[in-house]
Amino acid sequence: MIKTRVVYLCMAILLLLFVVLYAVLPNVGIETKNTEFSYENIVFNENKVTTVDIEIAEEDWADMLENATDKELKQANITVNGKRIESVAIRTKGSSSLNSVVSSDSDRYSLKIDFDYYDDTQSLYGLKKLNLNNNFSDTTLMREYISYELMEQMGLPTPAHSYMYVTVNGEDRGLFLGVEAVDETFLANNYGSNNGFLFKPDGIGSDLKYISDDIADYTGIGLKTNEGNVDQSKFIDMLKAINNGGDIEKYIDVDEMLRYFAMNTALVSLDSYQGTMKHNYYLYEDNGVFSIIPWDYNMSFGGFGVGGFGGGDRMGGNNQVPANANIKTPEDAKTNEQSDKPDMEFPNNVVQQQQGGQPNGNRNQGGFNMAMGMSGDLMSDSAINFSVTTPVSGITLEDRPLLNALLSNEEYRTKYEDYLEEVATNYLTEENIQSITKKLAVLLTTYVEADPTKFSTTVQFLEAIEGGNSLPEFAKQRSASILKQLSGELVVEASTSQGNMGMPNANDNGDMNGNPMPDGFDPSQLPEDFDPSQAPQFNQDGNMQGKRPNGGPMGMPNQGNEQLNQATVIDKNTVLTAIASLAILLIALFAVFKFKRRGR
Repeated sequence: MIKTRVVYLCMAILLLLFVVLYAVLPNVGIETKNTEFSYENIVFNENKVTTVDIEIAEEDWADMLENATDKELKQANITVNGKRIESVAIRTKGSSSLNSVVSSDSDRYSLKIDFDYYDDTQSLYGLKKLNLNNNFSDTTLMREYISYELMEQMGLPTPAHSYMYVTVNGEDRGLFLGVEAVDETFLANNYGSNNGFLFKPDGIGSDLKYISDDIADYTGIGLKTNEGNVDQSKFIDMLKAINNGGDIEKYIDVDEMLRYFAMNTALVSLDSYQGTMKHNYYLYEDNGVFSIIPWDYNMSFGGFGVGGFGGGDRMGGNNQVPANANIKTPEDAKTNEQSDKPDMEFPNNVVQQQQGGQPNGNRNQGGFNMAMGMSGDLMSDSAINFSVTTPVSGITLEDRPLLNALLSNEEYRTKYEDYLEEVATNYLTEENIQSITKKLAVLLTTYVEADPTKFSTTVQFLEAIEGGNSLPEFAKQRSASILKQLSGELVVEASTSQGNMGMPNANDNGDMNGNPMPDGFDPSQLPEDFDPSQAPQFNQDGNMQGKRPNGGPMGMPNQGNEQLNQATVIDKNTVLTAIASLAILLIALFAVFKFKRRGR
């Protein structure tokens, strides 16, 4: 017969095992979380600046910079926050922005890193591809980041994103925005499946006008996945529905697209489907239904210029409000006729810039500038009062059948306007944007100051944080304009002008003296887990000194510490195991209690 003390001993052992399982294993370096998509918290920690150290053969790096437009893949080793991944592929990225940087004196190119190019089993905590965006055309360095934040707040599937400080062979390259690639990994993480069809439209067919029943005629739809089964796609059926008045709910996620277009319109993001370039968006078809995925927002907040410019679409339209436009009341509003203008190609030679990222005395050249709309006048009337009723630029609403099909339906338009009101009152508000910019000011200022390749100055970066020419002020005035347009108090007269595309001359060198924090900054507004101690330190000469925030010496890759800055996260399987163990323990204790009562 089993003695009571033996039973108690067994119970004590079970209790000890439970404690070990629940409290010890997550802290001994054993990954208890399913790391399939753990890159979202580890790589894209928005409260820290991720360090990305690139090791590449000097001749390969020199060739990549010399022949940037070739976008040739080179082999490199990458260390991200101390975790080293060997034999990855790296190349330059971009199109018009890449050509513009090539035409300047700068070599600050955006980069794409492919972790599984040479080994398809390799990833960075589940991440297969990483984009390092150079913040081209954005003196604030925040437009893209904030736009993605607002898209997330609006409930849209959005690429993971955070700031990253990049070195190449031990030399600083500067502050970039890291953005998750929209690929099979993104689809599986956000939609639960990547078996559908992912499109990145850019070119013939990217306006989503119906051409023919042959999908081969749509050379610009950019199918990225499932190419071998394209004949099973409902792409042509979807085009017919939105162009010919069919049942669009059968083919598109109407609610999601209304939220997307409401936010995109509020952000005045015109280097997009709503502008002349008709690109910078993804479509994902899952079981015959199309969703839209936001992409590329360095020219949001009116940065592209209302009216825009690009190839293939007629200039003009009936929504643009130039800086000198007359904003009229409903009583005296009139409709302007559309004017025809010749097609325009994006100019390659747009600016010359000095080495080290400091601006020239005159940044305008031939009527264009390297920023392609990067203007000191963030508060131009053309952007603030961009039409929400006809939210296209440089073209007519009929030229964009997807948007036209949505806004031509009274029920959908009402819902679109409801979402616009929600954006203006909850998301694109002065308070919300200011909370983001002030957090970024603390996080990024020293990195911006140290950046040897930056396009603009630290002063310009800080101007965007608060004040009369800041992103919060833009949000305040833009949201007020949206609400006035929705109520009918403000009617935006049509215009065929391109709006404000210029940029004033810059004559400061961006040198910072003393504390560069903006006036009125309140550190208490930062999140509890925000860590300002990671920011690099500077000596009196303004040079970065000491150690990199994540522990390694400045300019040298971190070695060995592969779990650095990695939060301990326990997944649902571990939780279920712990619950099951606890249940077994309780049952066993109950059995002991019953055993003792029976006197055995």
